This record gives sequence, C-alpha cells and structure tokens, in this order.
Amino acid sequence: MPRVTDLFVHPLKGAAPVRVQRLRLDALGAVGDRRWLLMDDHGVALTQREVPRLARIRAELPMHDGAIAGDAPLTLHRHGAVQLVVPPAPPSAPLRTVRVWDDDVALADAGDAAAAWCTEAVGVSCRLMHWTAASHRALAAKYAGPLDATGRDVSVTDGAPLLLLGAASLDALNARLTDAGSAKLGVERFRPNVLLGTTAPHEEDRWAHIRIGEVEIGVGSPCPRCAVTTIDQHSLAQGVEPLRTLALYRRAASGGVMFGMNATHAHAGEIHVGDEVTVLAHRADDALA
Repeated sequence: MPRVTDLFVHPLKGAAPVRVQRLRLDALGAVGDRRWLLMDDHGVALTQREVPRLARIRAELPMHDGAIAGDAPLTLHRHGAVQLVVPPAPPSAPLRTVRVWDDDVALADAGDAAAAWCTEAVGVSCRLMHWTAASHRALAAKYAGPLDATGRDVSVTDGAPLLLLGAASLDALNARLTDAGSAKLGVERFRPNVLLGTTAPHEEDRWAHIRIGEVEIGVGSPCPRCAVTTIDQHSLAQGVEPLRTLALYRRAASGGVMFGMNATHAHAGEIHVGDEVTVLAHRADDALA
C-alpha cells in the first residue's frame, strides 16, 4: 500500500507552501490551508496567474510538534523587507465580499498596513483578507466523491479541501520531460496537500474512497491544471512545461489537462507523514472521461 511521503499547507493562497509532518484537519480542510488571500481593487482573489511574485512570499503560521497549530497570527516574509505579522481578525473587523472563482465569500480585511506591505510585495494594488467564523463557501459535491457534501464549507482553495498527488505520477511526467530535453519539475509546481508514495503512475485516478491513517477521504474529480504550473517558483520565469507534455496524455474529455485528484475528508483528524493509504473503493468510471 502507498504511504504518505510529504504534506503541505499553503497559508496564503498563491504563496510558497509550508512542509509539515502532520496535517491537522478541521471542518474546512487542512488547518491553516488557504485561509488568507490577496484581493485586487475589483474584489477578486489574486493568484500566481495574475501576480507571479506571490511565489516569493513566505507565509508562516504558528507550529506545534510538526503541525500548523492555527490559522493566525500570520507572518509574511519577502526578500529585502521587514516581516509582517498580522494578528487574528477581531470580531469587529470589516467584512468584504471577495470573488473566489464562482463564489462570493465574505472575508475580514487585515487593514491598511497589511495592504501596503502586500501591494509592495506583488506589485499590484491589493488587500490582505482572512477567513473568519462568519465566512461561508459551499463545498461542491464533485470534490467529495462518495461522501455527502451537504452543509459542508471549504476555504479559499481552488475548490476542494484537499489535493492528492501520487509521486509515481510526478516521476512519470518528469521521465517524459527529460526524454524531451526539458528539466525535471519539483512537486511545488503542483501544490498538493498530500504527496503519496505510489508505485503506478496516476494510481490515484482510480480511487473513489480511501483511508489515510485514521482519516476517511472521498476522492472526487481530477484537478485541472493552469498556467501556474509553468511558472518557475524561484526565478518566476514562465515557459510551456509541464502543460505541453501533460496535454499529450492527460487531456480529459472536457478538454482540461488533469494532474492529481481533488478530495474531501469525512471528518476532523490528522494525517501524518508515513501513514498508510488503504483503498476502500475504486471508481466505477474513468477519471478523465
């Protein structure tokens, strides 16, 4: 059976990931994962698609024993600047509506000082926004597999509480890239929460219901990939890979290029590096169909 080889949390949507040893799960997803985002002057969430310089922001949250302990205070770092520490939003913090893909989400504004720091960091006028107890964003059923998504919320991820990726899938992609004369890519290009030590490429495509350690997970839809995967997370140079290569063998019937699987946890709990994956049920359909 595969085991968990790496775990990641992305405190600020679009910014650098944080590697953890334990992934704590609450009702929304991984604790501290994408509970903060940048909003432009039109009320729309910003990602690396619009501002690649987000990749150079390192966001930190309180840690305890190898796990994110909570989603605030947030500490932001960037080269050549004083770090920014943003405390939890008080109950009186103003809420503003932010467009996150197709959803309008009420988030707390972190204030003018945070907005100025983040604007300087990414080169675009923006404000730092934070998920609160008053925030709401419905989880779509397609991300939950066989689990019931009714009444579930999700944070400001691209849609699912969790993203799973098999290491064998990344290895197979890198083999194709090197055969074509391109450089290998690291897992940071794909921003999973859970990297799994699979033995067969795209083994995760065939799963419908799994258990990782003691946490049951519904495996939903494949993850469509966008131009963010073509951005070098260090130099910010943008190319055509891996989308050019993935399009040769990972194009879905819908036309999207798929890599990794969206997933939803059944209950709160913890996933640990080294946890074994037990497949409880396989899909009845082709994930790319």
